[in-house]
Amino acid sequence: MNISVFFNHIKEAARQSGQSVEEIVSQVKQWGIDQVELDRDDITSSEELLALLSPHHIGVSSIYGFYSFGTDPDLSVAKIHIQHAVQLNCPRIMIIPGFLTGTSDEAVAEERENMLAAMREVCALAKPHGITVTIEDFDDRTSPIATAGQMLWFAERLPDLRITFDTGNFIYSEQPLLEAYDLLKDKIVHIHCKDRRLTSDAGESFIVTIGGRRLYPSPVGAGCIEIKAILDRQLQAGYEGMFVIEHFDALDQLDYMKKSAEWLRNNG
Repeated sequence: MNISVFFNHIKEAARQSGQSVEEIVSQVKQWGIDQVELDRDDITSSEELLALLSPHHIGVSSIYGFYSFGTDPDLSVAKIHIQHAVQLNCPRIMIIPGFLTGTSDEAVAEERENMLAAMREVCALAKPHGITVTIEDFDDRTSPIATAGQMLWFAERLPDLRITFDTGNFIYSEQPLLEAYDLLKDKIVHIHCKDRRLTSDAGESFIVTIGGRRLYPSPVGAGCIEIKAILDRQLQAGYEGMFVIEHFDALDQLDYMKKSAEWLRNNG
């Protein structure tokens, strides 16, 4: 099984534990984590990142970035995004195209078309470098890609666009996970393994679903999301891609990463 983790969690674990980032990198490698997921805006020097990760034989699985393509078609940052991927030998990037701000159906439709046009250009820019462009189900009321149907709207119009399947975000829209999976499975190339707890006594931050339920961070396999069902289906289908550990806002990132990696190894 190929396991990655968000680099944010490594940095947070270092801050929470008082250890260095390199010490945390060394530990996660021992737990079977071979790659990291990067935020485009956190990359100040590809060379420094390679110097940190390469000695531990850790690669970069994907680089994600936020855009405002609904109202701003500028692609200059996207070109930098792609260049970072090239420099870091990263095979894919993930686009969060923006959020819908229109107050009328016509305005929302125009924003969505603007996003589509910009993402078509990003796919064209990335393709010569062998880089795959993906989108994920993003947990926000104003996201144009919160549900499987919304994601398909883009994927069906962009032949080179693929899906990063986030197991823990469809619950935000109260969409059944396996229903979403069945709609998207043919385009999935990357998986974010995000679990959710419905209660917490640790004082962790939470988000609220459109149905009013609170969602708290959880180690992978310890929450309410049917992650095992997704793993089983993908592995049976011959999936050889990444399973990415994700639990933003955990109060003990080091412990969560260790538990998540162990669960994935035991269930993959």
